[in-house]
Amino acid sequence: MSSNGFVLPLPRPKPARSSSTLRDSTSLPNLITQQPLRRTSMTSPVTMTAMALPDATGSITATTPATIRASRNIVGSVSTSTLASSSSTATSTTVHGQGLVRSTSSVSSKSAYTTISSPAAQLLTRVSQEIKQRPLRPLPDKRLQINVKRIDLNKVVQRPYVVLTLGDQTYQTSTSEREHGDWNEGFEFRVTYHAQLFDSLQLDLYDKSILLRDTHVGRAEIKLSHLEGLPESFTSFYEIWDKTKSISTISNITEKKTLSSNIGAIQLRIHYRYQKAPQPEEEGDAALANTVPIVPATRISSELEDDSNFLAQLSEAMMDEASDTRFQKYEDPENQESNSRQTQLKFATVIDDEDDANVAVQYPILDMVGSWTIAPETQKVVKAVIRMASAFGQGFELTNAQILTAVVVLERYYRDVTSERMDTGLATLEQVEHAGYFWRFSMACYGWAGINFVGKGNGIIKDFIRWRSDHACAIDFLRIPKEDLLAYEFHASKVFHPSYYVALDRATNSIVLAIRGTMSAFDTLTDLVCEYQQWKGGLVHGGMKTSADWFMANLVPQIVAYISKHKVSSLNIVGHSLGGGTASILTMMLLDHQHEFQSLMNGQFKITCHAFAPACSVSKDLADRYRDVIRCYVYEDDIVSRLSYGSMMDVKTMMLGAVDAASHMGLTKVFLTGTDEDWKPTLEAVSEVRRQIKINPVQNPKLYIAGAVFQMWRHLEEHDCVEMKPASNRLCEEVLIKPAALSQHLLGILDNAFPKARESSMMIPSNRTVSPTTLAREPTIHLTRRPSSSK
Repeated sequence: MSSNGFVLPLPRPKPARSSSTLRDSTSLPNLITQQPLRRTSMTSPVTMTAMALPDATGSITATTPATIRASRNIVGSVSTSTLASSSSTATSTTVHGQGLVRSTSSVSSKSAYTTISSPAAQLLTRVSQEIKQRPLRPLPDKRLQINVKRIDLNKVVQRPYVVLTLGDQTYQTSTSEREHGDWNEGFEFRVTYHAQLFDSLQLDLYDKSILLRDTHVGRAEIKLSHLEGLPESFTSFYEIWDKTKSISTISNITEKKTLSSNIGAIQLRIHYRYQKAPQPEEEGDAALANTVPIVPATRISSELEDDSNFLAQLSEAMMDEASDTRFQKYEDPENQESNSRQTQLKFATVIDDEDDANVAVQYPILDMVGSWTIAPETQKVVKAVIRMASAFGQGFELTNAQILTAVVVLERYYRDVTSERMDTGLATLEQVEHAGYFWRFSMACYGWAGINFVGKGNGIIKDFIRWRSDHACAIDFLRIPKEDLLAYEFHASKVFHPSYYVALDRATNSIVLAIRGTMSAFDTLTDLVCEYQQWKGGLVHGGMKTSADWFMANLVPQIVAYISKHKVSSLNIVGHSLGGGTASILTMMLLDHQHEFQSLMNGQFKITCHAFAPACSVSKDLADRYRDVIRCYVYEDDIVSRLSYGSMMDVKTMMLGAVDAASHMGLTKVFLTGTDEDWKPTLEAVSEVRRQIKINPVQNPKLYIAGAVFQMWRHLEEHDCVEMKPASNRLCEEVLIKPAALSQHLLGILDNAFPKARESSMMIPSNRTVSPTTLAREPTIHLTRRPSSSK
């Protein structure tokens, strides 16, 4: 294999009529053929791949049967020999690389088995003996090997070649001088678990031109999630669609028309070991009731190592008499003394073998410019974001005008869509007051800028020029003594290292850890590293998980030591937006050690989390597991609390469908003169796309906000009145494209909502309270669309 990812084939031997046999049955791979159902437009026969047939002496002769039409669907290992007719095609096979086979055809008119010339036989025998002496290389994990064999088209191409694309990984076959390609060239792609869930391998067929631009003939596609349940090695035909139309780039509006015809098929041999999904904890199993959920074996050692490191740091902090003074207190990000004590974490979102030149995509411009401007760790994160963006944008081939059209159409559609409010009654007055009390701590984490944004500071200019303005404004806003602000870092300048502060709350006899939301470029990078990772039997947001790891390694041991020495009864972790998602994951980590904390505090220790407008962070099984300790508060249709990679993939599908649905209207009607009659067929088509997405929600797995969810709504009749109600985390399953969805995430909206929700709870003393643990049995929230009134 070359450094650019190609498996270079050996020279093709000339076809001849002499016979040769392979004396070792292990020298050829076990070929398994899978073919799609025949379509009416597929008129050309498709030839099966070569099969290894044993003769009477136990040797193996490489042959092919007669041409077999694509309508036959053969799956499994070929174990019986089939004699060909007088016009059958015989194939000589050359083994090269690791487990790849190159075939050449020769025509025989008299017998089923032809002979191979003496030089070719000697070459084949020598290669066979070398492979026999060499141990078989096992199929590598997280690697997808593709062997491009040939094409069969309904049209004529002169010099075909194939471009293979998986996210940011792109390879190209050689240009063939044959109409059917006959490449037999292999390529290797890296595949993360996240890529297996969402990504597709696209194979674009081109016809090379000498003078003009190469002609794009068509595209085939393999969705990686569809490889589940298939053998690790198999051969299959995949249909080639006209131009750029493939499953991921069309909506169901044009799918029926597009899938009714194709231009041919491409034969591939695929080697891939499907990565198993995390196994959630089974309810009702008494033996596992108090244990951690089952996790993949490859991750057990790393999790045990993290736990042992944390316990070692906790023991060191407990024995340190001066641990109270080791809290970090600075606003200057260049404070080297504080930075020197921080544990350097391995970024979980960076692939383990990124330095492998055979599979890792290089970014020379970023490496050159980044070496002058940003740290090496930040460069790795930027590369991870580029990989995510490349994978998300694959198949999203819309112009700027089409993107703008899609946004306008979806906004027009969701204008008449309302969320059904669950009939669960209002939250109790105690729940509302508890949420409003800890909201102050979450908002103070934004420093003087956030406090002045909601109009509760001393003035922008006065606070801006103030010495240590963030520290001073937080103390004034919280109305706590200066010594009760135990630790703070308001201007963190690293990725996966959000700003925070630690305060002693004497009113509740608790320690409050407040984590800030997105407010800097480094916070934005943490948001964008949204790769799903397997964790605790479920899935987790990669960027937030790494941020929570930082707190566990650098701050939590000092907090626990302080709590133990000062007899503090509880730890409250709060956060807004990105900080809310990180706080939720950190709470889950701490609960794994709760029995150890309680032994240190003589059983008097409690951990709770209050997340305000949190970002989606974990899969639903994990989110439901912590309903009793994590509480999340969302205002109406807040878009941030609905965002995850899976929900954005649905938005991508909706945008593609909106463009197709509005194709008959034209830009003038879409933006200016469209009437209700013009919009009616468009909105109906978009509604059908949305219905198809809801039919198969597993196609794009979503992340959810963790714990018990409380949603705040404006009263249907009195909009100045706000009600807080228990809700379901299923609200995270769809992003609503509405103008107010982004503004409802701002600090001022939540700051005004809690006092109004308190007034509503006080006015209705007979409100019904629903336990958060009962919401798991609530039906899915259905979004209904109001019939638009004709103008």
